[in-house]
Amino acid sequence: MGSFRGQYFGAAAAAGLMLGHAAYADDYKLGQGVRIDDLKVSGYMTVDAEVPDKGKSELLADDLSLYVQGRFNRFFNPFFEAEIAGIPLLKEGEDPLSGKTATVVLERLYNDIYLKDDLTLRIGKSLSTVGEWNGIHAGPLVPTATRPLTTYRSFSEFISGPALIYRPSDEALPVTTLYWQPAGTMSHDLDTIENRNFRNIRGVNLSWNWDLENTVGLSLQEANIKDSDESQTLAGFNAHLVFEPFVIRTEATYTWLHSPRSMRVRDHEAGIFVQGEYNLNDRWALSARYEYFQDRDYVQASKNAVFGMAYRPQPPVVWKLEYLTQWGQELGLRSGVYASLAVLF
Repeated sequence: MGSFRGQYFGAAAAAGLMLGHAAYADDYKLGQGVRIDDLKVSGYMTVDAEVPDKGKSELLADDLSLYVQGRFNRFFNPFFEAEIAGIPLLKEGEDPLSGKTATVVLERLYNDIYLKDDLTLRIGKSLSTVGEWNGIHAGPLVPTATRPLTTYRSFSEFISGPALIYRPSDEALPVTTLYWQPAGTMSHDLDTIENRNFRNIRGVNLSWNWDLENTVGLSLQEANIKDSDESQTLAGFNAHLVFEPFVIRTEATYTWLHSPRSMRVRDHEAGIFVQGEYNLNDRWALSARYEYFQDRDYVQASKNAVFGMAYRPQPPVVWKLEYLTQWGQELGLRSGVYASLAVLF
């Protein structure tokens, strides 16, 4: 792979964060983590700058994550991820290192039991498998500094409970994940949206993957809303297709509400984004994205468009610069300039 996209996946493979195939190395190399016997320690850091058209400019270390992964035997293979989020560095009109309070978050804590070569039982807190973005949400692994609403707003980003994962050797068959969260989450999730505390989550995800980089996925999920009779059914579709030097990504979700709360404006919710990327060479890439999101709680739909570039001097390091324009209902995305530095270590 001689493209920016290829380096992106090279970083993911070298880090072993998502694919779990980290290479052993005698000497430490950036992005490969540190091997200590049967344990591997790695992580990433993202520093974000935001210059909104309206409001105060800000610089913060948005993510400082540490991963510890163990590969011991068939029955004991733990994975732990903790994150310090929202570390304030500079904010317009305020003293340095003041303003927001950094928060420590337990992102993931689970154990994998290999029932068969192609069948894994995962128990604990893990990432929800709705779509592609949520599973690779670390700053160095995603193509833009701003995250689409469709990739998190309609469902829980995490699942606390058992998951059964089938990874067939035949590329024509999908990776299949069945999961269930019987109660609430194992620990508080920083980005939980008010009145969307999901419980009794159950779902299935099918993901077809070929040539390492291409993915098409289907998701179906049901969940209850805490302290109410409200429940929901979500259907999702995602695709990630590579036609070098072009890359196309899209995700779409549609959510039906059952017995919706009186505060809801509508009994459904829908989101979709389409993003195109063009690899200029091994280091530089351009991107553009359009998103439409119709929220359950607001009359107006939220729309945004992003135009950006990314520079990767080496696979574990990426600089991003983009402009986001937003219109309609504002749902946490403000028009302005966004920049980030993300590093795998």
